[in-house]
Amino acid sequence: MGARIAALIRPVSHGGRVAVRWLDPCAGTGAALRQLADAIGGETFGIELEADRYEEAAGALDHALPGSAFSTRIEEGAFSCLFLNPPYDVDLDAKRAEHTFLTGTTKVLRPGGLLIYVVQQRRLALSARYLAGHYRDLACWRFPDGLFERFEQVVVFGTKREEAVSDAAGRATVESWASEPLPALPVAGDVKQLRTLPVMPAGDVLFTSFSFDPAEAAAEARRSGVWTHAPLIERLWPPEERRVRPLMPLRRGHLAVMVAAGFLDSIVLDSGRQRLLVKGRTYKVWVPVYSPDPEVEVEREVMRTSVTVLDLRSGAVEVVDTGAARP
Repeated sequence: MGARIAALIRPVSHGGRVAVRWLDPCAGTGAALRQLADAIGGETFGIELEADRYEEAAGALDHALPGSAFSTRIEEGAFSCLFLNPPYDVDLDAKRAEHTFLTGTTKVLRPGGLLIYVVQQRRLALSARYLAGHYRDLACWRFPDGLFERFEQVVVFGTKREEAVSDAAGRATVESWASEPLPALPVAGDVKQLRTLPVMPAGDVLFTSFSFDPAEAAAEARRSGVWTHAPLIERLWPPEERRVRPLMPLRRGHLAVMVAAGFLDSIVLDSGRQRLLVKGRTYKVWVPVYSPDPEVEVEREVMRTSVTVLDLRSGAVEVVDTGAARP
């Protein structure tokens, strides 16, 4: 079926500053939209509710979202073609899902954009007024023999109007398609006039889910906006720690500062000959100081540093303490 639908559309050349975008809000595995885009050209976007089929669509299409088309934010007027093959069912409001998808997704199509609407023939009557009012140059074909008999599907082509109108004659035509015999989709070479997909400025478009995915949010934050500022990235996501060698040997005061900062908190030092587990701590003690009054004792609070070293090969323990007494 994809080849017959593609035969009705003129291949596009795009790139650089312009783009052609396809949207399938009921993408399934993405195979149908991928086939059309491969034959005609363009960038593919799809939405799929069922988890397993979404995984396949994500691999087949350029952009894919999990979930319902009605739980997404999509930029209005950003797409060249809306490929719509909705569920043949009723929605949560007991309305036909085909019509709900048609009316709910038309806004993403730019004026002059192409609608490809795959639906059961008898359901056309329900959407006749909407199709005629929002689309011009409507045409309809049934699926070929051997495929039509199962679901009685038809394909409607239409070009989105600049503004919605009241078109009684167009509505009557679409209503007649719902019950009258229709010609089968033509094959390549039998089409006299091909449809043309409009191009638009290239660049990112709004295409995201209402649900919050922390991993996707983090990836987007790193890709654009203030998070691309190099000094900020360096602070938030620093490179892996690398060994550094001090310019001068560390003094006792340096060691105390390192212990207080937590740099010697259960670290392992390996020189090749020795393998040591080192844990440092700082603590406070009160020490007596000179008092001019012999009846008055004066003490001062001072910081002491203690480093405990365990030799992991011999099991020997050594304690280096700057204080003469423990607290």
